[in-house]
Amino acid sequence: MHRLILVIGVLTVGSFGSLSYAIEPANPDLIAEARAVLDYLASMEGKGTLGGVSGSKNADAIKEVSGKYPAVLALDLSGWNSPPWGDSYNGVVQNSVDRAKAWWQDGGIVAMQLHWIHPSNPNGSAWRGKHGRKEARGPFDFAAALKPGTETNSELMRDLKGHADYLQQLADARVPVLWRPFHEIDGGWFWWTDGEHPENTAALWRMMFDYFVQERQLNNLIWVYNAGLKPPKGRDVAQIEVRRRFYPGDAYVDISGIDIYPNSYYGWKDYREDTYAKAYRIMKQVSPNKITALAEGAGTPDPDMTAKVGPPWIYSLSWWGPGEKHPAEWIKHTYNHEFVITRDELPQWR
Repeated sequence: MHRLILVIGVLTVGSFGSLSYAIEPANPDLIAEARAVLDYLASMEGKGTLGGVSGSKNADAIKEVSGKYPAVLALDLSGWNSPPWGDSYNGVVQNSVDRAKAWWQDGGIVAMQLHWIHPSNPNGSAWRGKHGRKEARGPFDFAAALKPGTETNSELMRDLKGHADYLQQLADARVPVLWRPFHEIDGGWFWWTDGEHPENTAALWRMMFDYFVQERQLNNLIWVYNAGLKPPKGRDVAQIEVRRRFYPGDAYVDISGIDIYPNSYYGWKDYREDTYAKAYRIMKQVSPNKITALAEGAGTPDPDMTAKVGPPWIYSLSWWGPGEKHPAEWIKHTYNHEFVITRDELPQWR
């Protein structure tokens, strides 16, 4: 099958040098709307950072504080496979799907992450250890999961089908989604991280990709790979060779991202300054051919610094709305800064 390649011009951004990309979607059958979003993101690298936030209430709060909606709204596709949460949580997930449709119709870009509850323990959680009152059963049996016909593989495919059924609604409505599964993939605190054999985690990503794209034909998904700031082992923040082993390959990824929260324990200084540049360079060593996002973080990076010296994140997604961890005055400043792109500044997709 012939693949269309869009060549983006050479950019120079602060101390990050010249950047040049040939943007080729991981899915050659990506719908036109999703292709338009991906092309736009690539074209904006070094020219501006799209503001984003997780959760509809946070998006509304940012609008109230700053007068602007974020360009990107992230929603969670999690919990439907948990018996303790019951049918009521199916309604929560369905609400996320409906909200995604509305956000796209209003001109915004939709992102989705997945706190996938342990497939072999739906009474638990996504986390390896305790998180609140729930606990994942770990470690996950990767060898069995990757082998068709096993009980663990059946559990995995059951969940993949359920996830795909919700995403199918967005595909049918032609809503592009920045799809971020297995987030913080190399961190070790979620069941999907195989710290001893990272290639198993990479294989899990490829299994999802093949099922979603080839079998379910979810051609609205833009695949966002997402590393964690905390290294998989010890306090060596780089560990490039280890991080590369988690990466499923360029053929399965559209955008590369990393999550950044304040974390001086691991030898990182002020996360608003030194950490961003270090994290960006790590991801460029892991996935040098991909445009790069600040996939999740405490707040919006300083746009004055980003505009002047980088890093050239294509979008920045904060986990919190206005509050102690993301002050209202900072939100007002950043969302009215010329370098931060808000929903009203996006192209007319239709």
